[in-house]
Parts: sequence; C-alpha cells; structure tokens
Amino acid sequence: MSSQSATVAGAGTAIVDLLVRVDDEFLARELPDGRGNTTWVEAARLDELIRRLHERGFQPEKAPGGSTGNLLCGLSELGCETRFLGWLGLDDDGVYYRDTFAESGGGIHSFKYHPSKHTGRCLSLVSPDADRSMATDLGAAAEMRADGIQTSDLDGANLLHTEGYLCGLNDRTFLPMLLARAKSAGIPVSFDLASYGIVRKYRDEISRYLQDYVDIVFANELEAAEFAGTNDPEAMLRALAQLCPVAAVKLGALGSVVRMDGRTVRIAPEPADPVDATGAGDLWQAGFLFGWLHHAPPEVCGRIGSILGAAAVSHFGARLPENAWRDLRARVRTLI
Repeated sequence: MSSQSATVAGAGTAIVDLLVRVDDEFLARELPDGRGNTTWVEAARLDELIRRLHERGFQPEKAPGGSTGNLLCGLSELGCETRFLGWLGLDDDGVYYRDTFAESGGGIHSFKYHPSKHTGRCLSLVSPDADRSMATDLGAAAEMRADGIQTSDLDGANLLHTEGYLCGLNDRTFLPMLLARAKSAGIPVSFDLASYGIVRKYRDEISRYLQDYVDIVFANELEAAEFAGTNDPEAMLRALAQLCPVAAVKLGALGSVVRMDGRTVRIAPEPADPVDATGAGDLWQAGFLFGWLHHAPPEVCGRIGSILGAAAVSHFGARLPENAWRDLRARVRTLI
C-alpha cells in the first residue's frame, strides 16, 4: 500500500491546546493530583487557571491539539489521506481548528458542529522536566453523538483510529456504535488508551472494546501499568496483547515494547533533547501506524514511531514546523 492510497479515519476529541511552561510550584498548587495526567474541568475552572497564569506572568500559546488530531496531522504530513470525525463549536476556535487541520492536509468533511457549545480547550502545563499536565474542558467535544455518525465518515478507510477519551462522552453509545460499524465494514481499528485516569475509570469497558473490536492498542507506561496492575513492561504488554493482535507500550526515554506478528520486540529510543512531551506519544503512534499501513515489520514500525516521537519531544507543542517534517519524511522513506 502506498502512502497516497492509505486512508485513515480518526474519531476523537477536537480540542484547542493552550500551551504554557510553568514552574513546579504552580503545578503543585493548582493541579496537586493531576501531574502528568488529564484533569477534567468546567469552563469556569479553566478560565480561572488561565487568569492565574496571567497573574504570574505566564502566557499560554494557542495550538490545535487533541490526541487523535495530533496523530492524524502526523499521518497527513507523511502522505496519508486523513479525515477527522470530531465535534467543534460554532466559534473562532472551531474555525481555527478546522482550518489548521486542513492546512496540514487533513480532510474536514467529517467535522460536526454543535450549535451552542464552545470548542473544547486543553490547558497543557509544561513543567521544567518537559512533562505535561493537562486541564481539559471538552466543550462541544463531549457532545459527540451516535446519530451524527455518517456512512461517509468511514467510506474507503483503511484504518479507524480512536481514543479512550471517548469513553467519557455524554452519549455513551457513540464509541461502541462507531467500533461496531468499523468491524462490520471490515476496517481495522487502532485504539489509544488516552490516560491512566481514563483507564482507571473505564477499564472494564475498554477491555471489552479491545477484545471485541480493536486490532492495534497503544499505551504509555502509566496507562499500561494501570490496565495490567503491574509496573513490569513485559507483563503490561502481555495483558494488552491477550486482547489485541498488535500491542505497543511506550516507555518514554526507555523506548518501547511491541507485540506483533507473534513476536515481542523491544524498540530503542531515538536520542532527543526534551523540550515538551505534548504530542510525543501521538506522533509515535502516527509513525508506527504509517509503518503498519505499509506492511512493515514491528522493528520498522517502532523505529518510525521513535523517530517521530523524538522530534515531537524536541519541540514546544505537538505540531512540528515544515522544515522538521521535510527531514522526517526523508528519514522515513529510507525505512519503508
């Protein structure tokens, strides 16, 4: 399969990121239980956090975000056709998100628009060690509804990618219906566990989705540990691989472990100077899926993932500049 013929549909929370570097004191005071995780907040609480940032002299930068959106943009930059099934508000942030997704090469016809809810926002607080802690107000993204899924959203797709964040939608039928439609259409599914908080809250239903619908599952070390009840990477991987044909556990600076084609493979990390971990896992997954779409072996899929993940962690924010993508495309071409 050539990159031009690979079509990836993604369903996820369409969210505008507000990125800001903060000190440990601010994190300890404002998000004492949320370091390294996603904390769900109401719009008023997010506005309060932004006000306190401004009072301390911190200035957030706006960027398109959301796990699935980051992944789809990465695949678009590598040459895949992508489309995003996500809900936006009829506001300036919704226009901004749609237009920046289109600029990256993504298809926008699957976006839906809520008539009264604002576009989702995520305040991404980047600590001095380059970790990120997120306070998220889903806004319109929480209103994704099963009756909004259209046949055209999945038509011609070679893969559906989705995320654990959709377990928390107001319409709890959205995710299982979408997964069932993909399965009935013979479309493989990849699934990102999203956050350890999501796994903790929705573990049982995630397990059912993985067993019944999912072909490829991604988790970082915190999510995999929460799911498997152990901190041993091999045991984490086994717990996921029992449910899905392909499983990948991202271990940050220690690389990753992958179970694919009946083999367990350890992938070495790509050297990087950490600046910001926002989007690094999403681009790792984009790289892995690009290799998988080209029928590459697990070593190559993981290698491409490591290359993209390292590039992401070396930049502030999840979206990379065009000169970085030119170099990445050249490196990836030597592996496929």
